[in-house]
Amino acid sequence: MHFFEPGRSADPKHVLITFGRSFLTLELSRLMAAAGHRVTLVDSIPIGVGRISRSSSAFHLVPPPKFEPRAYCEELARIVAAEKVDLVIPIHEETDIIAMMADHFPPDCALFLSDFELENRLHHKYEFQRLLTERGIPTRKYAQVTGPEEVAALDFTGTFALKKCYSRGSQKVHKVRPGDSLSWLDFEPDNPWIAQEWATGTNYCTYSVVHEGRIRAHTAYPVDYAIDGSSCLNFTPVQHERIFEWIRDFVADINFTGQIGFDFIEDEHGLFCIEANPRATSGIMLFGADDGIDRAFFDAPEPAGIIEPGADVHRMIGLGMLLYGWRRKSRRGRSMRQFIRDFRRSDDVIGCRGDQLPLVLLPVAYGGILRSCLRYKVGLAEGFMHDHEWDGHRI
Repeated sequence: MHFFEPGRSADPKHVLITFGRSFLTLELSRLMAAAGHRVTLVDSIPIGVGRISRSSSAFHLVPPPKFEPRAYCEELARIVAAEKVDLVIPIHEETDIIAMMADHFPPDCALFLSDFELENRLHHKYEFQRLLTERGIPTRKYAQVTGPEEVAALDFTGTFALKKCYSRGSQKVHKVRPGDSLSWLDFEPDNPWIAQEWATGTNYCTYSVVHEGRIRAHTAYPVDYAIDGSSCLNFTPVQHERIFEWIRDFVADINFTGQIGFDFIEDEHGLFCIEANPRATSGIMLFGADDGIDRAFFDAPEPAGIIEPGADVHRMIGLGMLLYGWRRKSRRGRSMRQFIRDFRRSDDVIGCRGDQLPLVLLPVAYGGILRSCLRYKVGLAEGFMHDHEWDGHRI
């Protein structure tokens, strides 16, 4: 658990971070404030863990980007102009919406993202696989499914995964065997399905901060305790040179700018990238106040090279571990005794010495999310991000 001790930057900036309810936003807000930067948060629910934190100096309630995208961007642009914001850092899928309307923002404020066409192609799971194929990067077998005729044309000889092209960790990945009935599939014009060859091996997730194709900060971590095998609950960094080289070459090739994460699987056939997340991922929670990751966002000179977290970091989403981590499926063969040991050695991402209110008032913050679940008639996992999701519809 790192101390929250605001420091001083040689060139302090004003940063606006979106999606204030997120643990990722809370962590980035703390890291920016600890480096001496002023932080403003926005969200479409009034109370979130970021607003409660003393790391943020201001909070603004804004329209929900999924349902009122134009009003959302117009309000962000107004805040940026009125409060002289230097940098906007989107956290979740509002990244696509902001990229789509980047020309609404004052030219003297930087948006930490790439152009919409690139963001969208990375976000769309089938288009991302096509992008890899075009560049000669090996992938697992894949196909797009837009209607019944493409279901009939699927020629997988082994088990394969089915998921929406615009989907995220809270939504299901279906494991399908050849010959299984797929009559339950629903088809949306803007959000088709992708079928991908099922692979078993070691799963890794990554997080990188990139400027014009150059990695400035980076970490990788194995999928350990996780909800449904995909949504990580605890985080420990690993050095994986092949993964780093893959990402280094790929982001340079596409000249990407922004935060980005990739999901990899490594088996006896090699290393394969399953999908990309062109936005913040849980890897941000591995960095500490002493790592200086703020410099990566501002592309400041870094004499020591790429910024990475310490090797002995163990972080967890404590609430998630208590709700899901102890379950047999999440433990992946571990005993309850091992779970307890792993829980005790990990630092909670919400609790932070010197900034305890987000942990103390977590039930209050979740009350706002529960109201959102009731409003949109979705479960807790989906409701957490439902009004910030983007599923391919043009604005």
